[in-house]
Amino acid sequence: MELNTTHDSLMPRPLATSLVARSALVIFCLAAGLGYRVIVGVFPASILQLGVLSALAAILLALALLARNSPSLSAYWEIPFAFFIFTVAGILGDASTFASLQQAFVVHVLHEAPSANNPIAATVAGSVLGQLVGTLALVVPIILLTLASGRDLKSIYIDQTRNRWVLLVGAAGFVLFYYLAARGFSARFFPNNGFTLPQFFALTPALIILVLCNGLREELWFRALFLKKYGRFLGPLAANVLSALIFASFHVQVTYSRSLPLFLGIALIQGLILGYMMQKSNSILASVIFHAGTDIPIFLVYLSYVR
Repeated sequence: MELNTTHDSLMPRPLATSLVARSALVIFCLAAGLGYRVIVGVFPASILQLGVLSALAAILLALALLARNSPSLSAYWEIPFAFFIFTVAGILGDASTFASLQQAFVVHVLHEAPSANNPIAATVAGSVLGQLVGTLALVVPIILLTLASGRDLKSIYIDQTRNRWVLLVGAAGFVLFYYLAARGFSARFFPNNGFTLPQFFALTPALIILVLCNGLREELWFRALFLKKYGRFLGPLAANVLSALIFASFHVQVTYSRSLPLFLGIALIQGLILGYMMQKSNSILASVIFHAGTDIPIFLVYLSYVR
């Protein structure tokens, strides 16, 4: 596919498709993304939940294979396959699923029970180790299945950063959010269990690992896996909006914020900013760093309840 080398986003030119085809594509993507979210939200972590998620993955894989072998639909096959990857990665790496390797590791290896206040583990070390395992469980399937599909890692934004100013913005954002959390400003919106500044500094190494892992897993899972595939048919802006909507929908049950509607609005805006940064830099790195910074207040809440 010829690249539009004059376009700042470095996205491929959108294919010429009808409004009906683009609308149907958007509806399918919303249904596939929200379908996973509804299943995890409705069914508690159980064999039943695993069965329903596995059925969703099987349906998405079948649709991808059918589309790939259809002359009229072959251009679209990578989108249902991306949602197949999304679902498989979620089954293994999403902490709210029955087959979560993170929860299995924390409970059966570390023997630490997560709680409502800290859904990762009961100690700082357990939280860090659990987050590392969970990140690997989500990231590795995405990378392996992307390569198995015949695409390289550049298709999911694992590439050198273009437009270095975007990387500087990501780093500056991380420093700003760290400063605001250290000064206690974020506690007004994300109330924690009470932190002194010395405690904050003592937990900084663990906090940095936790948020960088979360930034990597969510940027790869929600954005890098999809943006170029959406953009091929919808263009960069619509692709970014679509991924941001799905990203925001996965935060409808958060308990660490004082105002859920406000938080969802912020999550939507955050998703748009992160997608724009990824498209502009053609790399996942800047958005991972910026995303990690925005997660500092949230993981500070978790760590305030650990032993």
